[in-house]
Amino acid sequence: MNVGTVLRKTASRLPDKKAVIFGNKSFTFSELDLRADRVATFLSRRGIKKGDRVAIVFPNIPEFIIIYFGIIRLGAIGVPLDFRFKGDELFSVLMDADVKALFTLKDKFVEIESDLGAARRLLHTVVLFEGEHPETFRLEALLSEDVPTRLEEVAIDEADEALYLYTSGTTGKPKGVVLTFKNLDYYPLTMNRMVGAGEDDVIGFIIPLSHISGPIISNMIALNGSTIVLFENLRPDRILEEVDRFGVTYFFGVPPIFQAILRVPHPERYHLKSLVYVSMMGTNVPLPLMQEFRHAFPTVKVIQGYGLTETSPYITLLPLDYADTKMGSIGLPVPEIVLRLLDGNDQEVAPGEVGEIVVKGPMVMKGYHNGLEDTQEMIKDGWLHTGDLGKIDQDGFVYHLGRKDDMIITGGLNVFPAEVENVLLKHHDILEAGAVGIPDEDRGQAIKAVVVLKPGKRLDKKALLAFCREHLANFKVPKIIESRDALPKTSTGKVSRRDLI
Repeated sequence: MNVGTVLRKTASRLPDKKAVIFGNKSFTFSELDLRADRVATFLSRRGIKKGDRVAIVFPNIPEFIIIYFGIIRLGAIGVPLDFRFKGDELFSVLMDADVKALFTLKDKFVEIESDLGAARRLLHTVVLFEGEHPETFRLEALLSEDVPTRLEEVAIDEADEALYLYTSGTTGKPKGVVLTFKNLDYYPLTMNRMVGAGEDDVIGFIIPLSHISGPIISNMIALNGSTIVLFENLRPDRILEEVDRFGVTYFFGVPPIFQAILRVPHPERYHLKSLVYVSMMGTNVPLPLMQEFRHAFPTVKVIQGYGLTETSPYITLLPLDYADTKMGSIGLPVPEIVLRLLDGNDQEVAPGEVGEIVVKGPMVMKGYHNGLEDTQEMIKDGWLHTGDLGKIDQDGFVYHLGRKDDMIITGGLNVFPAEVENVLLKHHDILEAGAVGIPDEDRGQAIKAVVVLKPGKRLDKKALLAFCREHLANFKVPKIIESRDALPKTSTGKVSRRDLI
């Protein structure tokens, strides 16, 4: 289905119901639908057509959702990118995706403008949320423009590409996960079946909208006629106030958010009468955190799910009925998915034994954009190999145990060591570099970097951290930098990461 068309039907059925809330600002379904039409019409006039790629580089604001629906309604491919990407990172993925139109902020565009050069002919349309700049358009102007007639409905096949979502690759280069309309259809129907999501729900959403969860939650509100609340202020006490104020029924977040909420003085002041459950996202959610939250807010159930960008995203979800008795489990396989745990010889393991999680089903990505080799490595004979280890208990509930490889997961976000190392090696004082994840109470893992300096150089940690911040998103910047005379190596010459800790 084309979710842009679904939005139009919901706007006809529930025109005055609030679709998106952001502090004191809100949009009804009819307002959301009208503005999505204006975005689609503008893009069409600029020559954007079905299959073209359009990027969104915004923070969590309602306009992100408006633009997303406008792109999808046109049959174009949405490319939502992490707002924390720096100039080099942002430029790289824009070029990889062959983006023709970009919605962003002035400061973000200025970061990459000088690098575009001849590529500006390809990326021919730039729309700024705020501020003015030569040869760009203002979002405010196009959203207020009257659209005399609606665009003709674009024919969409379930196999058509809908989204490119960039996630870090093993080489440190972000990989574009290609999701189809069939992939996007799957999630809302799954949530409706497993947790009874519906029209009366108000969804509190604090994860970046550029994450896979952003588009699929947007699809869910369009399908169900539910409401999404985006948080203007990320102070934990303000989050609790807005959960109460707007009657949030369920809330998505990563462990650091819930840890911060638990540090709010006298949390019992917040009644949270409407809140049915919270979903703690990220693979390694500490069980004590879940237990502490449940104790602090006894009327609120705590569940966890598991998935990847490559699986649109859910593979498993813990049903509400088992929130307490199976706390710590990532749940049961969602409908229509087949899940197996394989040993090192690709043989299925018995219940209770550890194996790699591999899956097959309608949620599995089409592949990686410009990444045939990476796709073939991950999807074999239709089975997607997650690289995650898990076990299944006698009742069929799945438990996530960790990564097979060296991925660092900090605050629910994935960072590969090579991303950090490649930046460190660009510094003129650094000869060798290694990065590893170390335990961190607040973020699950923090990044530790170990460097070998060139002869005669001294480690200036402040300068090196500043250099990293110039070239990396904040969550990828090391928390600890240590200097050694040499990096520990294996017999084959590879860095022994366990010896970096």
